[in-house]
Amino acid sequence: MKGKLLGMVLAALLLVMAGCGGGNDGHRLIETRIPSDVAVDADIVNAGGVLTVTRASTVDGIFAGVDPVNDDVYRAFLHFPLTTVPLNARIRSAELGIVIRSVTVLPPTATIPIWIELVSFDPPVVASDFDRTLLLPLESVSISPPISSADVNREVVVDVTPLMVEAQLRGLRFFQVRIFQESDFTTPVPGLIEIDESTQENAPLLTVVYD
Repeated sequence: MKGKLLGMVLAALLLVMAGCGGGNDGHRLIETRIPSDVAVDADIVNAGGVLTVTRASTVDGIFAGVDPVNDDVYRAFLHFPLTTVPLNARIRSAELGIVIRSVTVLPPTATIPIWIELVSFDPPVVASDFDRTLLLPLESVSISPPISSADVNREVVVDVTPLMVEAQLRGLRFFQVRIFQESDFTTPVPGLIEIDESTQENAPLLTVVYD
């Protein structure tokens, strides 16, 4: 009887130890910080039906939103190589940081609802990438709270975990996003944001945590 009882105690102890070990299955969290590739980053403006691509490498910032002065519609594109994220990694979180260089909105106290879409294209950005029916969105999130004039010269950090998870599920080797104002062709309150690309320190940054 004692031997049987001792055996049950030992078995229970082993189960507890195994359970404790299960919480540490050999995986450790790894954080990687990936700056966007200024050679690929760009914006596309639709000015009266004419599409023009501007490369980030030629300017200090790229634009997203609607110009309140002339209603030109801008969509920005950011490109992040995922060479430091293994294809078999489990994504725990992902954040996109962008520094807002300027905000133009009327009235000045208004806010600008901005959406970020995961897309997949072959660099470089081309004019047809503006069209959401040609370059389809794969997943999307909104910037919350919306951008305002108070964000000028500040870094806005956005949770893009759903986008990164989708990129990983699809086996994408680049994290690419299209950024635009919600309802940009019909919005009653047009607003334009400029994403800083002037220095390496201010470049858009993707931070991914995985195991």
